[in-house]
Amino acid sequence: MFRNSAQQQLTGKVRCRSQLNWALQQLHAQPSLADVEHCFRLIWSAVNSHSRLFHNAQHVLHLSDEGDAIQALAALFHDAVYMQVDGGLAAPVMDVLKPYLLYHRGQICIRGLGELQRWRGSAMVAYLFDFQETTPQIASEHNELLSALLAVCCLEPLLSWGELAQITVAIEASIPFRVKPEQSLCCSPAEQLFGRLHQANLLFDFGLDESTMTLAIHRAVAFANRDVDSFATADPSRFLERTWQLLPELNPALREPMHYTVRDYRRALERMEVFIGELEADSIFQQFRQYPDDATCQSRERCARHNLAVAQLYLQTKIVAIALLEALTPFYQGGGAMATWMAPHLNELPWEDSFSRLNLSHPLSTVAQSQTLEVAEQGRKGVCHFDLNRSPLAAFLIRTIGFERIHQLRKQANALFEERIGPEDFLNQCEAKVVQAVTQRLQPLA
Repeated sequence: MFRNSAQQQLTGKVRCRSQLNWALQQLHAQPSLADVEHCFRLIWSAVNSHSRLFHNAQHVLHLSDEGDAIQALAALFHDAVYMQVDGGLAAPVMDVLKPYLLYHRGQICIRGLGELQRWRGSAMVAYLFDFQETTPQIASEHNELLSALLAVCCLEPLLSWGELAQITVAIEASIPFRVKPEQSLCCSPAEQLFGRLHQANLLFDFGLDESTMTLAIHRAVAFANRDVDSFATADPSRFLERTWQLLPELNPALREPMHYTVRDYRRALERMEVFIGELEADSIFQQFRQYPDDATCQSRERCARHNLAVAQLYLQTKIVAIALLEALTPFYQGGGAMATWMAPHLNELPWEDSFSRLNLSHPLSTVAQSQTLEVAEQGRKGVCHFDLNRSPLAAFLIRTIGFERIHQLRKQANALFEERIGPEDFLNQCEAKVVQAVTQRLQPLA
């Protein structure tokens, strides 16, 4: 496993440096080896962080492999700053961005607009991002802006201001999940971005013509849509694979697979449940002046809506399953560590195979319900280093008590988590056959 990881890292470094070189050559830049190495070192110091399990080199290269040189450079830089995941800024990145940052009330903040306007590059980025704050702002709330600023700082000696502006608008478009305005399509985020690019072209004298600016927004929309393309997959298990890759990024406890607790896992699932529950399918993908066409947009939105429905059912069921384990934790040996539940106890079967596949006690009424059971039984796609791909207890619950009852128990689980009821109260509200099925696989306290 270590050998494979080292090999992937080496391959990623070679591909990342190669993409950077290719993109600069395509734009007729003439960088020195030192220029390329400086840019590469900044990108790699961020995307190769141990905390990056989704927004990593593989993700960046996936986005840079399709599209032209401007899109490739936007892809390489667009996730360079992700402070919530990294716990701050990589040292090389901090060195470059230091003039635009300050410590304010104990937090790293972006300087106010007046100070950003002192430099041409930061003034341009602030304008294209519609950054109008006059007082310091928490930096972690502006990851994309800082990533674009890093790109401009690195590439300014090599590219024209028009090219830097096009890279900036592509990164700006990658800000995800912006609710479409109630008014008309002319107020869409992409249309607003075009308006700012148009004005910036005059203010900063980029020298871009109308067709180039239109192409810049088309490219930005294509890039932003590719960044969230997992929402449009026809296979919910593939969508859930990507969702699960995000969990340890946003929940550091899960990065230690042998040590995180039942409660750590449950809290991670709860946060993801809230996030998925608040997403609207029509806020995920973007369109600018019929690009992509309506049929493509509608197809993506349908897939996203379905994947969100499956994810909500899946997370709800898994949280009820974890509530059972959390309620039983005080009564069983080693119950605090999640890994303990996955190991064999009284029987020889591993956790994944220890629940019988029963006939459905309640019919499945939607495609989303059927696919949720399928994912629970057959597993999410891909390799997961901190969790089982299959969810045997969740599948057992679906087959034994059905989704309507799971939905009811999800509310009772909240009462348990918030300590409004005790573990025994929760277990008493669960079907005896469910509690018995779980406890038969556990080792009671001596």
